Amino acid sequence: MWQQVLLAETSNWFRSDVLQRFWTHLRVEIRFRTMLNYRLESCDCWFDNVLGSDNSTALLWNDQTYPHYLRRRQDTDILVVSCLRFHQYQEVLLALSLMLDQMRSMPVVLQLCGDEDSMQELNSARLLLKHSQDLKMPNVVLLSSTFFTSATLYSYEMFPEFNVQKLVYQAYLTLFPYKLGNLKGHPIRTVPDNSEPLTIVRKTLNGSIAIDGLVWQFMIEFAKHINATLQLPIEPHPEKSIKLVQILDLVRNQTVDIAASLRPYSLNVQRSSTHIYGSPMMVGNWCMMLPTERVIGSHEALTRLMKSPWTWLILLLFYSVHRFLAQKTRLRSSLIHLIKLLINLSLICFLQAQLSAYFIGPQKVNHISNMQQVEESGLKIRGMRGEFMEYPIDMRSRYASSFLLHDLFFDLAQYRNSLNTSYGYTVTSVKWELYKEAQRHFRRPLFRYSEEICVQKLSLFSLIQQSNCIYCYRSRIFILRMHEAGLIRLWYRRSYYVMVTAGRFPIGDLSTVHRAQPIRWTEWQNVVLLHGVGLLFSVVVFVIELTVHYANVCLNNL
Repeated sequence: MWQQVLLAETSNWFRSDVLQRFWTHLRVEIRFRTMLNYRLESCDCWFDNVLGSDNSTALLWNDQTYPHYLRRRQDTDILVVSCLRFHQYQEVLLALSLMLDQMRSMPVVLQLCGDEDSMQELNSARLLLKHSQDLKMPNVVLLSSTFFTSATLYSYEMFPEFNVQKLVYQAYLTLFPYKLGNLKGHPIRTVPDNSEPLTIVRKTLNGSIAIDGLVWQFMIEFAKHINATLQLPIEPHPEKSIKLVQILDLVRNQTVDIAASLRPYSLNVQRSSTHIYGSPMMVGNWCMMLPTERVIGSHEALTRLMKSPWTWLILLLFYSVHRFLAQKTRLRSSLIHLIKLLINLSLICFLQAQLSAYFIGPQKVNHISNMQQVEESGLKIRGMRGEFMEYPIDMRSRYASSFLLHDLFFDLAQYRNSLNTSYGYTVTSVKWELYKEAQRHFRRPLFRYSEEICVQKLSLFSLIQQSNCIYCYRSRIFILRMHEAGLIRLWYRRSYYVMVTAGRFPIGDLSTVHRAQPIRWTEWQNVVLLHGVGLLFSVVVFVIELTVHYANVCLNNL
């Protein structure tokens, strides 16, 4: 344990020794590897005396016009120091916020220059630290201009409300305590986008609004985890969904801290918008939900069988063996007769196997595996008009006529949730789990998820949040814990039953039930036709044989 250092009572304490002890305290507590010194010429900075005194890398920046962006070039083990006069605090903090973009939780030590009385200095510290909070820089410490004589420094509490703390430096003092472990009931502003089944906004029997779904359940548990509350700045509507553009506007104008909206990270998102996506909550893809191919009829199945070259090859082989054995009947061997019976048995088994396969696993029409086959089949794909520009360029240009686009999400959801097999639908693998869960109650699935026709082969589904959101790190850790516990999958499966209860999704077996029926006359027509063709062929062969026989008799009698 460090010995307590009482600077105010030590008259012969040299400034260099005080600064060195304070510097060592920072090294032990933060363990930084890089120091960023934002130097201004307006005052004498104490930290110039410790530059190069250890093994850390020192970055010196004195350009106030073009602050340097460090995120792509530096790790997060950074300590930021700067010296400023009070009238410079806005431009200095703005420059530091730009340099520390996407890593504003890094510790910042500011030295206040100038001679001010204690009350005036406290007011200056309050304004400076409040501006630090507005810029989402939670770890800022301000050293008093009389630090070497009074050991005074200023920090601030963020939750439950802004509060400046005037501290006296001591060796055991924690300069940068973690402030996001307990928000003490502070509200997190959020809004559900009503994108079922991720967020489900419904009206209860008493007329109140209830919110359910995977993302909303996550938001509730996350708020409990950090002792916060959820606040709705706008009232959600059960019959309206909020578009992505509206969500982005709410986040950018700081109306919402974290939107209860799970969206796939799009390649078409501008670079300025990439930081509003949080850590991925789910990983999947964005492909097509296609109706399962219809079962072909018996006539079509028989036609396919007779068109197969393998069928004729097997029949030709059997006939050749039969004719060969017929020529060997004079051998009177029992083995020859046994082989003939085995050939007849094989032919019967072959036909019975084809018939059994037709009843057990009926053949289906050609499997759709690309957009060309979708276009040839005449199947239309329903999707959102606002998402059409995110489709691959080849899909938009060549097969635009195969898509039916909607402006409102609920119009698309009405078709998709009713499992209308007249169309295909664009759907993410996350939402496909809902329809997969619904089809567990069916005898036969109505839809399949085609990973061969995709808008995006790999999609990262993330929450939308403010840039430099102070809850980013905590939400990332919480997402990992929820995945490890299996709660993400559990909440998603529950969403199906919530939608059924709310009347948003049908329940029961919607698949077509095939009942045993008497053989129809159309089926008998095929049998009679085949039998007639066989008889006709036999008669023709018989007539030819008789003609040849009597022709030979007539020629012999001449």
